[in-house]
Amino acid sequence: MRSLCCAMALCLLVIGKGWTEERSLLCALEEEIAAILEDNRQSVVRIHTLYPRARADSESFGSVFTHGTGFIFDPQGYILTIEAAIADADEIRVTLASGVQVRAALVGADPISGIAVIRVEAENLPTVVVGDSQHIKIGHYALLLGNDFGNLVPAVGMVHEIYRDTDLFQVSARVQSSYGGAPVFCSNGRVGGLVWRYEDPVRAVGQDNSPLFGWGSMPSSVFVIPINRAMRVARALVAHGQMAYGKLGVEVAPRGNEVVVVNVQPNSPATEGGIQPGDVVLSYRGRAIGGPVHLKRMVLESTPGETATLGIRRKGRVVAIQVELDQMDSSALVALRPTPLIEPKDAAVYQHMSYLQREFGRLWQILHRK
Repeated sequence: MRSLCCAMALCLLVIGKGWTEERSLLCALEEEIAAILEDNRQSVVRIHTLYPRARADSESFGSVFTHGTGFIFDPQGYILTIEAAIADADEIRVTLASGVQVRAALVGADPISGIAVIRVEAENLPTVVVGDSQHIKIGHYALLLGNDFGNLVPAVGMVHEIYRDTDLFQVSARVQSSYGGAPVFCSNGRVGGLVWRYEDPVRAVGQDNSPLFGWGSMPSSVFVIPINRAMRVARALVAHGQMAYGKLGVEVAPRGNEVVVVNVQPNSPATEGGIQPGDVVLSYRGRAIGGPVHLKRMVLESTPGETATLGIRRKGRVVAIQVELDQMDSSALVALRPTPLIEPKDAAVYQHMSYLQREFGRLWQILHRK
């Protein structure tokens, strides 16, 4: 009996010790996540974009506004966000983490990448630390800090898909549309990307074909623009006000696992370089081609005027062709513009805000009647 009691006491001691250690590990993880969000909170801003009343419903009062998120990447007041958050804005206001609201000026917006840069008149602002999205993998944690209609609210998710051809990755996290432009922090505390948009989610439908509780359209994941691509565009916007895209002048199509040239534009870099219909494109600047979209993206993100080498297979023979890239003109870029940010449908919060705006307008008219 004495031996049995001693064994039971030893088991309880081991179990208790293990439970205590497990709890301490969870506490350490919790503290680390809290530290990352707290250290970066001062660098995240809430964006409020105002549009003139003429664009609003006739019953609306005042200006129409939308919400977005951004983060300070330069102490001189430069803020990175998405183009959809400030497109066609009449006025851009930024609320700093301290609660102070200031006006912001548009530095530049690029509808192709979906990136925009705005600036506030301030100096020595706290900035995020930019990471390297090249090392992001499926399964990595993602910490988001975004504008939830006026409040900075964190969201924790995980990278569950990486799209190499479009240079995007997808994070499982439930966020509002006002998180557009929100920074996505990696476990090292550095920014790995920013929230771009989400797919039109599957709706939970009730018996009357309406979303259950008014929240059936809440997305479960978001597409994220890798920070490497975002910063490349941001630096171009700061330096030149716009992003210049490369042009090769070919149309390609998939043939099994290959990318085949189906058309070559006259007087284009491809024509001058000797590329012909029927050529199989194997590589671009030393990188293997993953598909037509992958090739298009790599060409677009190349600097106009630079020389690029393409690996081509023609009639069973592999050759290297050098071309001097041209610049894509603005008319051609319009067709490349991605689908705009999709906002939740039938979301109760939007219905409620619209109702309050109309009622406030009516109240204002009543109070000011003569």
